Amino acid sequence: MSIGVSCISVLFAGQAQAAPPASCAVITHGGTQSSGHGVSYDSTTVRTPDGGTTLTVKQMHYVAPSGDDTNVQNQADAASLLLVSAMTGHHNAACSDWLQTQGEAVAKGLKAGGTYDLTWSGATIARGTAHVGIGSAHLKLEGSSSAHTSAATLALTGLSFRNVANQELLPSAAHAAFSLPSSELPALMAAIGGKAEQAPAVHVTISNFDAERDSVHLKGNGTATLTGNVNATSASGHLEITELESLIEKARAAKQMKLAAGLVLARLVSHAQGSANVWNTSWQGGVLTVNGFPLPLK
Repeated sequence: MSIGVSCISVLFAGQAQAAPPASCAVITHGGTQSSGHGVSYDSTTVRTPDGGTTLTVKQMHYVAPSGDDTNVQNQADAASLLLVSAMTGHHNAACSDWLQTQGEAVAKGLKAGGTYDLTWSGATIARGTAHVGIGSAHLKLEGSSSAHTSAATLALTGLSFRNVANQELLPSAAHAAFSLPSSELPALMAAIGGKAEQAPAVHVTISNFDAERDSVHLKGNGTATLTGNVNATSASGHLEITELESLIEKARAAKQMKLAAGLVLARLVSHAQGSANVWNTSWQGGVLTVNGFPLPLK
């Protein structure tokens, strides 16, 4: 997606960059407060041109590195757009170039050792009749002037769902810590929000991922090669699930019988580790393989 911004542009320092094209999305802010290296926005709304998908945020706070000469509002808006795309799977080719430009600016700051920190509070994503509530979302990128990679964390809490397929199986909270080459960040941004198939592969190392819902807790780590095309995406690593039986029952209750059958097969080849079932997994060409056994998830 690209963005049309219908509000006052706020500069962190230096010259403002051009606003994103309106053919991507329209973004508005109810109020803006600047302090130090940070800026806060009240009542932010991101809307796709057709009005079919929207993100509303009660408050958003963004901190950029000292001396950054880019448009802080554009960077914060780009991140909000990526949040919408990641949660809904909605891509818009009109956004690709603008997201690539924002990603290049952030990558430059990361290579200089800068840190970018963004928090969304009280957010709701709506697509048609489907709604996803987010109590808070926190994204942090930490660069290095010596290393080629940047560290990142993303935390989502207070997740709730309405009229979403298989919502009984979705987590109420999730957290990820990972790293990726700073130079590959622009391509990742373009892949998530733009025309994904045209983006090159992005290599990510996941040091920790965890998600939970009720008593079910999923944890993992590994490596992944991300693209905008699921058939060209691959990953491998370690996975463990606490209370697997509860997850199987949730899948059956949601009438997801293929998923339930896959989880039963996975249980048969798992290793017990306390109250958790543990596997080594890989994802290649849209197929999940667990301890050497392909699972029928499609």
